[in-house]
Order: sequence, then structure tokens, then C-alpha cells
Amino acid sequence: METFSWKDKDADGNKVVYEASHFGGWWQLTCTPKVGRAMKDDVIAEPAEFTPELWQTLRDLLWRKYQRRRVSWALIEHIDAILAGKATNERRDQRRK
Repeated sequence: METFSWKDKDADGNKVVYEASHFGGWWQLTCTPKVGRAMKDDVIAEPAEFTPELWQTLRDLLWRKYQRRRVSWALIEHIDAILAGKATNERRDQRRK
């Protein structure tokens, strides 16, 4: 499993931390509010839905990591296909037959 995280602001202007995990060919996104070290253990990550803006942010993050040879090109290609509408982000074991 590969996990990537970044900080952003939500619609209300509060700081949040997004964490995208890639496992088994699909992406899962969680979101937590930004808190200090003392409260970090008390915060529970909530599942979040990908929006086109979040997909683009994740792609930009992976592009910077790819330039430093820290991720494979296949991850970027998969996100490009999702953004273009040629692929979907769904679990393989839960695909409808």
C-alpha cells in the first residue's frame, strides 16, 4: 500500500489533511482536520469523496514525486485516465458483473 498526504483548506476555510492510499488498483481518500500534536491521537480520519480538484492535486503531488523517482509512472497514468473519463476508481472485488 502506498499512502500520500497533503494539506489543504475545506469549504469553510479550516485546514484539513487529505490522505490518499493506493492498494489493489484503486484509490481511497480520507480527510482529517489539522490539529496540534497533543490532539493528533484523538482525531479520527473520515472517508472522503474524490472531486476533480482533489484528483488534480493528487496528480500534481505524484508528478513531483515521479520527477525525483519516488513513484512509478503507472500511478500517474491511472490518474490521467480517471481524469479523462477512460477509467474508474472502484475496487476490483466489488465490480458489478
